[in-house]
Amino acid sequence: MKIGIVCNALANSGGMERYTLDIIRGLVASGHEVTVFTRKIDQSLQEASLVKAVKINTSFLPKRLRDFYVSFVLPSLRKTYPVDVMLGCCRSKNVDVVICGGTHPGFLKATGKKKSFFDRLVLPFEKTSYEEAKCVVAHSPLVEQEILTYYSVPREKLFFIPPPVDLDVFDPKNTSSGETGSARSLSSFPQLKGKTIFLFVSSSHARKGFNLLEEYFEKTDLPVALAVAGRPIPKKNYRNICYVGYEKNMAPLYSQADFSILASTYEPFGLVPIESLCMGVPVVISENLGCKDYISPEVKEEFNPFSIGSLDVSIRNCLKHKSSMQERAKELPSEKFLVDFSLKKHIKKLIQVCELARKENAN
Repeated sequence: MKIGIVCNALANSGGMERYTLDIIRGLVASGHEVTVFTRKIDQSLQEASLVKAVKINTSFLPKRLRDFYVSFVLPSLRKTYPVDVMLGCCRSKNVDVVICGGTHPGFLKATGKKKSFFDRLVLPFEKTSYEEAKCVVAHSPLVEQEILTYYSVPREKLFFIPPPVDLDVFDPKNTSSGETGSARSLSSFPQLKGKTIFLFVSSSHARKGFNLLEEYFEKTDLPVALAVAGRPIPKKNYRNICYVGYEKNMAPLYSQADFSILASTYEPFGLVPIESLCMGVPVVISENLGCKDYISPEVKEEFNPFSIGSLDVSIRNCLKHKSSMQERAKELPSEKFLVDFSLKKHIKKLIQVCELARKENAN
């Protein structure tokens, strides 16, 4: 089958971009021919050599208008580069299968954001993409419910498929003797010494709840500390918080923490808790994370991302049950995850959806 993928970037730069790279590898390994239509191409990536990459120049447009332009030129590009099925891994019309990593109305409701002029353009645009698509894939029950609530997608064309996680990369056995590369040592930061370490991995601090975590960890008298990896934080004289830098190789960093923590106000899925648990580290997560439904209760604590009191209860529970949670987190994936995150399983289901969409195109 000839499968097209439209995405924002053929690069390892974010959640949906990483997902796109995963399915490229899986689809090609399954014998399918893949063409990627995108604005940016990182030629250094192995995945770029596996596909036919078609770059769409949008540099002459304001960033917020680029989705609209890509959708406009996609029909003509499909004539030049014919495919049997087109997957949409970004906000786009004129695709056969929408891969939904989150909805715009869901984001607006969860964050309490007022509708801007841009939002009023995006909402009908996104609605049309779901109405036109032959099939829609949701990555979590949270997203599935948003699609049904906001876009009234018929259940027969809505498919629930958890995204894949590379269990080979996030494997505790690979961190021995520094085999996965040099990660900075958390024990070298004074704020973390002698305390239970909660690791916060984020590239979008406002949405992922840094303000709440900052307030809590700086005020608490509990023997806890917050290590922040990813985007820099404000330069303050923190007592219990430190920035440990940006780290491409996250596996060894996870393995040094006692818990990982994410306080997102809106997170349609959330890979960080899954990666953390793969490394044997239990999680403290916002109840607004889509991935919460995939995690065994014995290795997680959930809290309300708008309540510092709720967060305090979860942190105290972590300290009380630290040993048992860490022991359970080190068990096999089948013991701590409620679904199979393998790429092979995901691709098998995704190809079934593609076959359905191709049949509809043929009719």
